[in-house]
Amino acid sequence: MGHVSHTNKKMINKILIDETGNRYYWSKGDLSTHLGIIKEGKIKKAKSDVKSNLGKKFLVLKANFLDNIHKIKKGTAMVNLKDIGAILVYAGIDKESAVLEAGSGSGQLTSFLARFAKKVYSYEKNKDYYNLTKKNLEFLDIKNVELKNLDIKKSRERNIDLVVLDLLDPWNYAIVAKKALKKSGYLAAYLTNVNQITELVKNLNGFILERIINIKEENWISKGIVLRPEHWSLSHTAFLLFARKR
Repeated sequence: MGHVSHTNKKMINKILIDETGNRYYWSKGDLSTHLGIIKEGKIKKAKSDVKSNLGKKFLVLKANFLDNIHKIKKGTAMVNLKDIGAILVYAGIDKESAVLEAGSGSGQLTSFLARFAKKVYSYEKNKDYYNLTKKNLEFLDIKNVELKNLDIKKSRERNIDLVVLDLLDPWNYAIVAKKALKKSGYLAAYLTNVNQITELVKNLNGFILERIINIKEENWISKGIVLRPEHWSLSHTAFLLFARKR
C-alpha cells in the first residue's frame, strides 16, 4: 500500500494515490505532500486524477465506509473484518433487523451492524470503551445505535433478530440472549478460545446450535511476474458460534 497520510480528523471524502502507491486520505482543505501541494478546489473537481503544483500526478478515488472505518480510534482488540463479514452473512440481518450487542469495545462491529440493520442496541459496561465507541459512532455519523454504559443483563429489549456476545464469559449471558430474541432469532458469539466454546455450548438451552467456524485469511502479493501468498497470514482471531432460538 505504501505510505499513508491523513489530512485531519474529519471523515475521509477522497483518497489520492501517487505514482509510487503512497495513499493520502483527504477530508477538506489543500493537501500538502512531498510531491507538492494540491488545492482543495482541484481535488473536489477531480474525476479520475489530479496534478500537484509540481506537476506530479495523483489518482483520485471516492472514499467509502470501509476507508473511514480504518480511521476510527482503537482502544481494545477489535473484531476482525473477516469475522464481521461472517456474522453479517450467517445471521442474515437486513434493513428490518433489530440487533442487541454486548461488548462494543471500540465500536467496529457495532458500526457494521448499524450499517446493515435497522436498529442496534449496544451495551458496554466499561466506561472507557463506552466513551470510545460513542466518539467513533459520532465520527462515522451513525444514528441508529442506542449505546448504553450498562451490563447487558440489565437490558429490556425484546423481539430481537440477532444477539451478538463479545464477552469473556458468554455462557453467563445465554439466558439474556434467549429472553431478548424472537423465535428463530440468532445468537452469534465471538470466542477467542476453545474453553469458551465448551462452556457456551453447555448453556445453549432453548437454542439449536448451527455452526462453529474459524476463518483464516491469506493475502497474496502481485508484483511484476511474482504472484504468491504473503509470508504473513491472518490465521486464528476468534471462533464464531451461531445458534438459533427454538
